[in-house]
Amino acid sequence: MKKTLYWLSAMLLAVLTQNCFAAACGPVYGADSIAEDKDGNIWVTHYEDVRLGRLEPNSGRFEEYLPTTQANSAVLNRNDKDGFSYKFDFGFNGLALDDKRGLVWSLIFNSDKATRFSRSDRLFTDIELPGRSFGRFVLPIDGEGNLWILAGPCCGQEGAMQLVKINPDATKQVFQLQVKRAIAPSVAFAKNGQGWVSLTQDDEKQAALYAFRNQRFERIALPAEIGRIITRLHVDAQGDLWLAEGDAIWRLHNKEFKRYTPPTPSAHPSVLADDGRGNLWFTEWRGNKIGRISATGEISEFPIPPEEESPLALTVAADGKVWFSAMFNYELFRLDPATGNIQSFPLPTPGNWSKNASEGLSACVIKPKDALTMAAAKASPVLTKTKPVRHPKGYPDEPGAAAFEQNCHTACHSWYRVDKAADRRSDWRPTVERMIDFNKAAIANEQRELIVDYLNRNYTMAKH
Repeated sequence: MKKTLYWLSAMLLAVLTQNCFAAACGPVYGADSIAEDKDGNIWVTHYEDVRLGRLEPNSGRFEEYLPTTQANSAVLNRNDKDGFSYKFDFGFNGLALDDKRGLVWSLIFNSDKATRFSRSDRLFTDIELPGRSFGRFVLPIDGEGNLWILAGPCCGQEGAMQLVKINPDATKQVFQLQVKRAIAPSVAFAKNGQGWVSLTQDDEKQAALYAFRNQRFERIALPAEIGRIITRLHVDAQGDLWLAEGDAIWRLHNKEFKRYTPPTPSAHPSVLADDGRGNLWFTEWRGNKIGRISATGEISEFPIPPEEESPLALTVAADGKVWFSAMFNYELFRLDPATGNIQSFPLPTPGNWSKNASEGLSACVIKPKDALTMAAAKASPVLTKTKPVRHPKGYPDEPGAAAFEQNCHTACHSWYRVDKAADRRSDWRPTVERMIDFNKAAIANEQRELIVDYLNRNYTMAKH
Protein backbone atom coordinates (compact mmCIF):
# COMPACT_ATOMS: atom_id res chain seq x y z
CA MET A 1 0.00 0.00 0.00
CA LYS A 2 2.81 2.43 0.85
CA LYS A 3 4.48 1.74 -2.48
CA THR A 4 1.21 2.38 -4.35
CA LEU A 5 0.64 5.66 -2.54
CA TYR A 6 4.19 6.71 -3.32
CA TRP A 7 3.73 6.16 -7.05
CA LEU A 8 0.35 7.87 -7.08
CA SER A 9 1.86 10.89 -5.35
CA ALA A 10 4.76 10.95 -7.79
CA MET A 11 2.43 10.79 -10.78
CA LEU A 12 0.24 13.53 -9.38
CA LEU A 13 3.18 15.84 -8.79
CA ALA A 14 4.52 15.11 -12.27
CA VAL A 15 1.31 15.96 -14.06
CA LEU A 16 0.15 18.88 -11.98
CA THR A 17 3.35 20.80 -11.27
CA GLN A 18 6.70 21.03 -13.05
CA ASN A 19 6.86 20.04 -16.69
CA CYS A 20 10.33 18.57 -16.41
CA PHE A 21 9.05 15.49 -14.57
CA ALA A 22 6.04 14.79 -16.74
CA ALA A 23 7.51 12.61 -19.48
CA ALA A 24 9.49 10.43 -17.09
CA CYS A 25 6.31 8.48 -16.42
CA GLY A 26 5.66 7.82 -20.09
CA PRO A 27 2.64 8.91 -22.11
CA VAL A 28 -0.15 10.50 -20.13
CA TYR A 29 -2.96 10.09 -22.60
CA GLY A 30 -5.44 12.91 -22.83
CA ALA A 31 -5.40 16.43 -24.19
CA ASP A 32 -3.05 18.70 -22.28
CA SER A 33 -5.23 21.66 -23.15
CA ILE A 34 -8.65 22.37 -24.63
CA ALA A 35 -9.99 25.72 -25.85
CA GLU A 36 -12.95 26.94 -27.92
CA ASP A 37 -12.59 29.61 -30.61
CA LYS A 38 -15.21 32.18 -31.61
CA ASP A 39 -16.60 29.85 -34.29
CA GLY A 40 -17.26 27.03 -31.81
CA ASN A 41 -14.28 24.90 -32.90
CA ILE A 42 -12.43 22.98 -30.19
CA TRP A 43 -8.61 23.17 -30.19
CA VAL A 44 -6.40 20.65 -28.40
CA THR A 45 -2.73 20.05 -27.67
CA HIS A 46 -0.93 16.99 -26.29
CA TYR A 47 2.39 17.21 -24.48
CA GLU A 48 3.37 13.81 -25.89
CA ASP A 49 2.39 14.73 -29.46
CA VAL A 50 3.82 17.25 -31.88
CA ARG A 51 0.42 18.21 -33.17
CA LEU A 52 -2.13 20.96 -32.83
CA GLY A 53 -5.68 19.73 -33.37
CA ARG A 54 -8.94 21.44 -34.28
CA LEU A 55 -12.34 19.72 -34.01
CA GLU A 56 -15.55 20.99 -35.60
CA PRO A 57 -18.11 19.43 -33.23
CA ASN A 58 -21.09 19.73 -35.57
CA SER A 59 -19.47 18.13 -38.62
CA GLY A 60 -17.00 15.92 -36.74
CA ARG A 61 -14.11 17.13 -38.92
CA PHE A 62 -10.79 16.98 -37.08
CA GLU A 63 -7.65 18.60 -38.50
CA GLU A 64 -4.09 18.17 -37.25
CA TYR A 65 -1.42 20.78 -37.87
CA LEU A 66 1.98 19.16 -37.69
CA PRO A 67 4.97 21.43 -37.03
CA THR A 68 8.47 20.08 -37.42
CA THR A 69 11.71 20.67 -35.60
CA GLN A 70 14.00 17.73 -36.19
CA ALA A 71 11.35 16.32 -38.49
CA ASN A 72 10.98 16.51 -42.25
CA SER A 73 7.42 17.53 -43.12
CA ALA A 74 7.48 15.26 -46.19
CA VAL A 75 8.05 12.17 -44.06
CA LEU A 76 4.99 10.04 -43.34
CA ASN A 77 6.42 7.83 -40.58
CA ARG A 78 7.63 9.37 -37.34
CA ASN A 79 10.89 7.69 -36.39
CA ASP A 80 14.60 8.40 -36.15
CA LYS A 81 15.44 6.62 -39.40
CA ASP A 82 13.17 8.85 -41.47
CA GLY A 83 14.13 12.09 -39.79
CA PHE A 84 11.73 12.49 -36.88
CA SER A 85 13.38 12.17 -33.49
CA TYR A 86 11.42 11.65 -30.29
CA LYS A 87 14.51 12.87 -28.45
CA PHE A 88 13.55 16.44 -29.24
CA ASP A 89 9.93 16.47 -30.39
CA PHE A 90 7.82 15.75 -27.33
CA GLY A 91 4.85 17.97 -28.08
CA PHE A 92 3.09 20.90 -26.50
CA ASN A 93 2.07 22.19 -23.08
CA GLY A 94 -1.01 24.32 -22.72
CA LEU A 95 -3.02 26.45 -25.12
CA ALA A 96 -4.17 30.04 -25.58
CA LEU A 97 -6.33 31.41 -28.40
CA ASP A 98 -6.21 34.95 -29.81
CA ASP A 99 -9.33 34.99 -32.00
CA LYS A 100 -8.93 38.65 -32.95
CA ARG A 101 -5.60 37.96 -34.69
CA GLY A 102 -6.14 34.31 -35.59
CA LEU A 103 -3.27 33.09 -33.40
CA VAL A 104 -2.87 29.93 -31.35
CA TRP A 105 -0.19 29.84 -28.64
CA SER A 106 1.44 26.91 -26.88
CA LEU A 107 4.69 25.88 -25.18
CA ILE A 108 7.12 23.35 -26.59
CA PHE A 109 7.30 20.60 -24.00
CA ASN A 110 10.30 20.45 -21.69
CA SER A 111 12.06 23.33 -23.42
CA ASP A 112 12.79 27.06 -23.33
CA LYS A 113 10.48 27.89 -26.25
CA ALA A 114 6.94 29.04 -26.86
CA THR A 115 5.30 28.60 -30.24
CA ARG A 116 2.81 30.73 -32.16
CA PHE A 117 0.58 29.23 -34.87
CA SER A 118 -0.97 31.55 -37.43
CA ARG A 119 -4.29 30.23 -38.68
CA SER A 120 -4.19 32.36 -41.83
CA ASP A 121 -0.95 30.95 -43.28
CA ARG A 122 -0.60 27.81 -41.09
CA LEU A 123 2.90 28.74 -40.03
CA PHE A 124 4.55 28.07 -36.68
CA THR A 125 6.95 30.58 -35.10
CA ASP A 126 9.11 29.65 -32.11
CA ILE A 127 9.97 32.23 -29.44
CA GLU A 128 12.91 31.65 -27.12
CA LEU A 129 12.34 32.12 -23.40
CA PRO A 130 14.91 32.99 -20.71
CA GLY A 131 14.76 29.53 -19.17
CA ARG A 132 12.50 26.49 -19.00
CA SER A 133 8.85 27.30 -19.60
CA PHE A 134 6.23 26.50 -16.96
CA GLY A 135 2.65 26.10 -18.06
CA ARG A 136 0.02 23.40 -18.42
CA PHE A 137 -3.59 23.16 -19.52
CA VAL A 138 -4.49 26.87 -19.83
CA LEU A 139 -2.02 29.57 -20.84
CA PRO A 140 -2.91 33.12 -19.72
CA ILE A 141 -3.55 35.77 -22.37
CA ASP A 142 -4.71 39.32 -21.62
CA GLY A 143 -7.17 41.57 -23.43
CA GLU A 144 -4.45 42.93 -25.74
CA GLY A 145 -3.47 39.48 -26.97
CA ASN A 146 -0.29 39.27 -24.90
CA LEU A 147 0.75 35.83 -23.69
CA TRP A 148 2.22 35.60 -20.17
CA ILE A 149 4.62 32.77 -19.30
CA LEU A 150 6.71 31.98 -16.24
CA ALA A 151 10.22 30.79 -17.13
CA GLY A 152 13.23 29.82 -15.11
CA PRO A 153 15.40 26.99 -13.81
CA CYS A 154 14.06 23.48 -13.62
CA CYS A 155 14.83 20.26 -11.80
CA GLY A 156 17.35 21.48 -9.25
CA GLN A 157 19.02 24.12 -11.44
CA GLU A 158 19.98 27.49 -9.97
CA GLY A 159 18.53 30.82 -11.10
CA ALA A 160 15.60 33.20 -10.68
CA MET A 161 12.05 32.90 -11.99
CA GLN A 162 11.02 35.39 -14.67
CA LEU A 163 7.63 36.47 -15.94
CA VAL A 164 7.69 36.83 -19.72
CA LYS A 165 5.25 38.92 -21.75
CA ILE A 166 5.06 37.81 -25.39
CA ASN A 167 3.33 40.25 -27.71
CA PRO A 168 1.23 39.12 -30.69
CA ASP A 169 4.13 40.03 -33.02
CA ALA A 170 6.38 37.60 -31.07
CA THR A 171 8.47 40.32 -29.38
CA LYS A 172 8.86 39.87 -25.64
CA GLN A 173 9.52 41.65 -22.38
CA VAL A 174 10.92 40.06 -19.21
CA PHE A 175 10.11 40.92 -15.57
CA GLN A 176 12.35 39.54 -12.83
CA LEU A 177 10.72 37.78 -9.90
CA GLN A 178 13.31 37.47 -7.15
CA VAL A 179 12.47 33.86 -6.35
CA LYS A 180 14.81 30.91 -6.76
CA ARG A 181 14.32 27.14 -6.74
CA ALA A 182 10.53 27.24 -6.77
CA ILE A 183 8.06 24.48 -7.62
CA ALA A 184 4.39 24.37 -8.70
CA PRO A 185 4.32 27.74 -10.51
CA SER A 186 1.04 29.03 -11.92
CA VAL A 187 0.11 32.25 -13.74
CA ALA A 188 -3.26 33.88 -14.42
CA PHE A 189 -4.19 37.18 -16.05
CA ALA A 190 -7.35 39.22 -16.29
CA LYS A 191 -8.39 40.88 -19.53
CA ASN A 192 -7.44 44.27 -18.04
CA GLY A 193 -3.83 43.17 -17.58
CA GLN A 194 -3.98 42.41 -13.84
CA GLY A 195 -1.69 39.44 -13.26
CA TRP A 196 -1.23 36.80 -10.58
CA VAL A 197 1.63 34.39 -9.91
CA SER A 198 1.76 31.56 -7.38
CA LEU A 199 4.64 29.23 -6.54
CA THR A 200 6.32 27.47 -3.67
CA GLN A 201 9.88 28.24 -2.61
CA ASP A 202 12.06 25.46 -1.29
CA ASP A 203 12.46 26.94 2.16
CA GLU A 204 8.84 28.01 2.77
CA LYS A 205 6.04 25.97 4.32
CA GLN A 206 3.24 27.89 2.58
CA ALA A 207 2.68 28.74 -1.07
CA ALA A 208 3.33 32.33 -2.15
CA LEU A 209 0.89 34.49 -4.11
CA TYR A 210 1.97 37.62 -5.98
CA ALA A 211 -0.12 40.31 -7.63
CA PHE A 212 1.51 41.81 -10.72
CA ARG A 213 0.54 45.46 -11.24
CA ASN A 214 2.31 48.30 -13.03
CA GLN A 215 5.23 45.97 -13.82
CA ARG A 216 5.81 45.29 -10.12
CA PHE A 217 5.24 42.23 -7.93
CA GLU A 218 3.39 42.52 -4.62
CA ARG A 219 3.16 39.52 -2.29
CA ILE A 220 -0.37 38.86 -1.04
CA ALA A 221 -1.01 37.39 2.40
CA LEU A 222 -2.83 34.06 2.24
CA PRO A 223 -5.17 32.47 4.80
CA ALA A 224 -3.30 30.20 7.20
CA GLU A 225 -5.37 27.22 5.99
CA ILE A 226 -3.79 27.36 2.52
CA GLY A 227 -0.98 24.85 2.37
CA ARG A 228 2.33 24.52 0.56
CA ILE A 229 1.07 23.86 -2.97
CA ILE A 230 -1.37 25.94 -5.02
CA THR A 231 -2.24 23.69 -7.94
CA ARG A 232 -3.83 26.26 -10.24
CA LEU A 233 -4.84 29.92 -10.58
CA HIS A 234 -7.74 31.27 -12.63
CA VAL A 235 -9.26 34.72 -13.15
CA ASP A 236 -12.95 34.64 -14.06
CA ALA A 237 -14.94 36.98 -16.30
CA GLN A 238 -15.81 39.14 -13.30
CA GLY A 239 -12.12 39.61 -12.44
CA ASP A 240 -12.11 37.46 -9.30
CA LEU A 241 -9.12 35.20 -8.62
CA TRP A 242 -9.69 31.49 -7.93
CA LEU A 243 -7.12 29.10 -6.43
CA ALA A 244 -7.13 25.30 -6.42
CA GLU A 245 -5.27 24.07 -3.33
CA GLY A 246 -5.24 20.68 -1.68
CA ASP A 247 -8.85 19.52 -1.50
CA ALA A 248 -10.33 23.01 -1.62
CA ILE A 249 -10.96 25.91 -3.97
CA TRP A 250 -10.54 29.50 -2.81
CA ARG A 251 -12.01 32.69 -4.24
CA LEU A 252 -10.47 36.13 -3.76
CA HIS A 253 -13.20 38.75 -4.01
CA ASN A 254 -12.88 42.35 -2.74
CA LYS A 255 -9.66 41.40 -0.90
CA GLU A 256 -11.39 38.59 1.00
CA PHE A 257 -10.74 34.85 0.59
CA LYS A 258 -13.61 32.36 0.70
CA ARG A 259 -13.16 28.57 0.77
CA TYR A 260 -15.22 25.99 -1.14
CA THR A 261 -14.85 22.26 -0.45
CA PRO A 262 -16.13 19.67 -2.98
CA PRO A 263 -18.47 17.04 -1.44
CA THR A 264 -16.26 14.15 -2.61
CA PRO A 265 -13.52 13.49 -0.02
CA SER A 266 -9.96 13.91 -1.29
CA ALA A 267 -11.26 15.08 -4.69
CA HIS A 268 -8.16 17.20 -5.33
CA PRO A 269 -9.58 19.94 -7.61
CA SER A 270 -7.12 20.89 -10.30
CA VAL A 271 -7.91 22.72 -13.57
CA LEU A 272 -10.30 25.68 -13.32
CA ALA A 273 -12.50 27.40 -15.90
CA ASP A 274 -15.51 29.73 -15.81
CA ASP A 275 -18.49 30.04 -18.12
CA GLY A 276 -18.70 33.83 -18.10
CA ARG A 277 -22.00 33.65 -16.19
CA GLY A 278 -20.55 33.49 -12.68
CA ASN A 279 -20.15 29.69 -12.50
CA LEU A 280 -16.73 28.13 -11.90
CA TRP A 281 -15.99 24.66 -13.27
CA PHE A 282 -13.17 22.38 -12.14
CA THR A 283 -11.75 18.91 -12.59
CA GLU A 284 -11.46 16.51 -9.67
CA TRP A 285 -8.18 14.70 -10.21
CA ARG A 286 -8.83 12.03 -7.60
CA GLY A 287 -12.60 12.34 -7.35
CA ASN A 288 -13.12 11.41 -11.03
CA LYS A 289 -15.77 14.07 -11.38
CA ILE A 290 -16.33 17.44 -12.99
CA GLY A 291 -17.35 20.04 -10.41
CA ARG A 292 -19.22 23.33 -10.55
CA ILE A 293 -19.49 26.21 -8.09
CA SER A 294 -22.55 28.25 -9.04
CA ALA A 295 -22.72 32.02 -8.93
CA THR A 296 -24.58 31.67 -5.62
CA GLY A 297 -22.03 29.31 -4.11
CA GLU A 298 -23.68 25.88 -4.48
CA ILE A 299 -21.39 23.00 -5.47
CA SER A 300 -22.48 20.31 -7.94
CA GLU A 301 -20.57 17.27 -9.18
CA PHE A 302 -20.88 15.29 -12.43
CA PRO A 303 -19.22 11.83 -12.58
CA ILE A 304 -17.04 11.04 -15.58
CA PRO A 305 -17.53 7.68 -17.36
CA PRO A 306 -16.78 4.89 -14.87
CA GLU A 307 -14.09 3.32 -17.06
CA GLU A 308 -12.14 6.61 -17.11
CA GLU A 309 -10.03 8.21 -14.42
CA SER A 310 -8.39 11.50 -13.52
CA PRO A 311 -9.90 14.26 -15.68
CA LEU A 312 -7.20 16.55 -17.06
CA ALA A 313 -7.92 19.60 -19.20
CA LEU A 314 -11.19 21.53 -19.09
CA THR A 315 -12.96 24.37 -20.89
CA VAL A 316 -16.52 25.69 -21.03
CA ALA A 317 -17.99 26.34 -24.47
CA ALA A 318 -20.19 29.30 -25.35
CA ASP A 319 -23.25 27.02 -25.26
CA GLY A 320 -22.51 26.11 -21.63
CA LYS A 321 -21.33 22.56 -22.34
CA VAL A 322 -18.09 21.46 -20.69
CA TRP A 323 -15.28 19.83 -22.65
CA PHE A 324 -12.68 17.78 -20.81
CA SER A 325 -10.00 15.13 -21.30
CA ALA A 326 -8.94 12.19 -19.12
CA MET A 327 -5.81 10.26 -18.31
CA PHE A 328 -4.84 7.32 -20.54
CA ASN A 329 -7.33 8.27 -23.26
CA TYR A 330 -7.00 10.32 -26.45
CA GLU A 331 -10.74 10.98 -26.60
CA LEU A 332 -12.36 14.32 -25.86
CA PHE A 333 -15.48 14.37 -23.69
CA ARG A 334 -18.38 16.83 -23.72
CA LEU A 335 -20.65 17.17 -20.68
CA ASP A 336 -24.14 18.64 -20.97
CA PRO A 337 -24.83 20.11 -17.49
CA ALA A 338 -28.57 20.20 -18.16
CA THR A 339 -28.87 16.43 -18.51
CA GLY A 340 -25.60 15.00 -17.17
CA ASN A 341 -25.05 13.28 -20.53
CA ILE A 342 -21.47 12.88 -21.71
CA GLN A 343 -20.43 12.38 -25.31
CA SER A 344 -16.97 11.18 -26.32
CA PHE A 345 -15.07 12.16 -29.46
CA PRO A 346 -12.38 9.54 -30.32
CA LEU A 347 -9.46 11.60 -31.63
CA PRO A 348 -6.80 9.88 -33.74
CA THR A 349 -3.53 8.84 -32.10
CA PRO A 350 0.03 9.62 -33.26
CA GLY A 351 0.51 6.17 -34.76
CA ASN A 352 -2.65 6.48 -36.87
CA TRP A 353 -2.20 9.78 -38.65
CA SER A 354 -3.79 10.16 -42.06
CA LYS A 355 -1.62 9.50 -45.10
CA ASN A 356 -1.80 13.09 -46.28
CA ALA A 357 0.46 14.15 -43.41
CA SER A 358 3.12 14.90 -46.04
CA GLU A 359 1.15 18.04 -46.80
CA GLY A 360 1.55 19.18 -43.21
CA LEU A 361 -2.07 18.51 -42.41
CA SER A 362 -4.04 15.40 -41.66
CA ALA A 363 -7.79 15.32 -41.37
CA CYS A 364 -10.54 12.87 -40.55
CA VAL A 365 -14.20 12.83 -39.58
CA ILE A 366 -15.09 11.84 -36.03
CA LYS A 367 -18.43 10.43 -35.00
CA PRO A 368 -19.24 11.33 -31.39
CA LYS A 369 -20.76 8.71 -29.13
CA ASP A 370 -22.56 8.70 -25.81
CA ALA A 371 -20.14 7.75 -23.05
CA LEU A 372 -22.34 7.96 -19.99
CA THR A 373 -25.58 9.35 -18.62
CA MET A 374 -26.16 10.03 -14.98
CA ALA A 375 -29.29 7.89 -15.10
CA ALA A 376 -27.34 4.95 -16.51
CA ALA A 377 -24.71 5.34 -13.83
CA LYS A 378 -27.34 5.24 -11.11
CA ALA A 379 -29.10 2.28 -12.69
CA SER A 380 -25.88 0.28 -13.01
CA PRO A 381 -23.80 1.03 -9.90
CA VAL A 382 -21.78 -2.14 -10.47
CA LEU A 383 -19.97 -0.34 -13.31
CA THR A 384 -18.29 1.96 -10.85
CA LYS A 385 -16.89 -0.82 -8.67
CA THR A 386 -14.29 -2.22 -11.03
CA LYS A 387 -12.53 -1.08 -14.18
CA PRO A 388 -12.73 -3.24 -17.31
CA VAL A 389 -9.06 -4.23 -17.30
CA ARG A 390 -7.99 -7.08 -19.59
CA HIS A 391 -5.31 -9.33 -18.10
CA PRO A 392 -1.99 -9.76 -19.96
CA LYS A 393 -2.44 -12.24 -22.78
CA GLY A 394 -0.39 -15.42 -22.41
CA TYR A 395 1.54 -14.22 -19.35
CA PRO A 396 3.84 -15.62 -18.06
CA ASP A 397 4.40 -18.19 -20.82
CA GLU A 398 4.35 -15.66 -23.67
CA PRO A 399 7.96 -14.35 -24.06
CA GLY A 400 6.82 -10.87 -25.11
CA ALA A 401 4.57 -10.50 -22.06
CA ALA A 402 7.37 -11.68 -19.79
CA ALA A 403 9.78 -9.21 -21.43
CA PHE A 404 7.35 -6.33 -20.87
CA GLU A 405 6.76 -7.36 -17.25
CA GLN A 406 10.48 -7.59 -16.58
CA ASN A 407 11.61 -4.42 -18.35
CA CYS A 408 8.68 -2.01 -18.48
CA HIS A 409 5.93 -2.79 -15.99
CA THR A 410 5.70 -0.04 -13.38
CA ALA A 411 2.97 2.15 -11.94
CA CYS A 412 3.51 4.42 -14.94
CA HIS A 413 3.67 1.68 -17.58
CA SER A 414 1.06 -0.73 -16.30
CA TRP A 415 -1.02 -3.40 -18.04
CA TYR A 416 -4.01 -1.16 -17.39
CA ARG A 417 -2.48 1.63 -19.46
CA VAL A 418 -1.57 -0.79 -22.23
CA ASP A 419 -5.14 -2.07 -22.24
CA LYS A 420 -6.57 1.45 -22.34
CA ALA A 421 -4.50 2.28 -25.40
CA ALA A 422 -5.34 -0.93 -27.27
CA ASP A 423 -8.36 0.48 -29.09
CA ARG A 424 -6.39 3.50 -30.26
CA ARG A 425 -3.07 2.03 -31.37
CA SER A 426 -1.89 0.49 -34.60
CA ASP A 427 1.87 0.47 -33.95
CA TRP A 428 3.60 0.42 -30.55
CA ARG A 429 7.16 0.73 -31.84
CA PRO A 430 7.46 4.57 -31.66
CA THR A 431 6.15 4.62 -28.09
CA VAL A 432 8.38 1.77 -26.91
CA GLU A 433 11.48 3.25 -28.52
CA ARG A 434 10.74 6.71 -27.18
CA MET A 435 10.29 5.47 -23.64
CA ILE A 436 13.48 3.41 -23.80
CA ASP A 437 15.45 6.31 -25.20
CA PHE A 438 14.02 8.98 -22.90
CA ASN A 439 14.36 6.95 -19.73
CA LYS A 440 17.80 5.59 -20.68
CA ALA A 441 16.56 2.06 -20.14
CA ALA A 442 19.15 -0.65 -20.77
CA ILE A 443 16.92 -3.03 -22.70
CA ALA A 444 18.60 -5.32 -25.19
CA ASN A 445 17.49 -5.19 -28.82
CA GLU A 446 16.14 -8.72 -28.62
CA GLN A 447 13.96 -7.76 -25.66
CA ARG A 448 12.75 -4.63 -27.46
CA GLU A 449 11.63 -6.68 -30.44
CA LEU A 450 9.81 -9.14 -28.21
CA ILE A 451 7.95 -6.32 -26.47
CA VAL A 452 6.97 -4.48 -29.66
CA ASP A 453 5.88 -7.68 -31.39
CA TYR A 454 3.84 -8.79 -28.40
CA LEU A 455 2.06 -5.45 -27.99
CA ASN A 456 1.34 -5.14 -31.71
CA ARG A 457 -0.15 -8.64 -31.84
CA ASN A 458 -2.34 -8.31 -28.77
CA TYR A 459 -2.94 -4.67 -27.94
CA THR A 460 -3.79 -2.77 -31.12
CA MET A 461 -7.01 -1.60 -32.71
CA ALA A 462 -6.46 -4.06 -35.57
CA LYS A 463 -6.21 -7.15 -33.34
CA HIS A 464 -8.41 -6.21 -30.40
